[in-house]
Amino acid sequence: MNIIDELYEYLANEGLRPQKEEYGIFFRYQMLNFGVFWDEEDAHFLRISIPNIFDVDDNNRFDALMVCNALNMERKVIKAMVTENGVWISAEQLLDQNPVYEDIVPRTLGMLLEARQGFIEHLRNL
Repeated sequence: MNIIDELYEYLANEGLRPQKEEYGIFFRYQMLNFGVFWDEEDAHFLRISIPNIFDVDDNNRFDALMVCNALNMERKVIKAMVTENGVWISAEQLLDQNPVYEDIVPRTLGMLLEARQGFIEHLRNL
């Protein structure tokens, strides 16, 4: 079984009802949408994301970029990105040969939720 299948099985066993698509696994947690993305060239790379936490347009793009930069500087593992029309927060990790999802996933989800809250707080303080 490969890492993606193992992770899918872990999420299903946790009751998160994952849906596997061509380009990722999607599930809901704490009333938010999450995505798990992989790199076919790097089987031990894992990215879990909260997509589109904030809508971006020409009026707020600079603020979104500044807040993402602040998050990236102060957080471990977290990568906050401004896309064409939204902000995504991701946690990127390199996994070993036998990842322990019971350790990795809860901590990663916690980091993502904290980063999302940090984004909101930074934005309010501009």
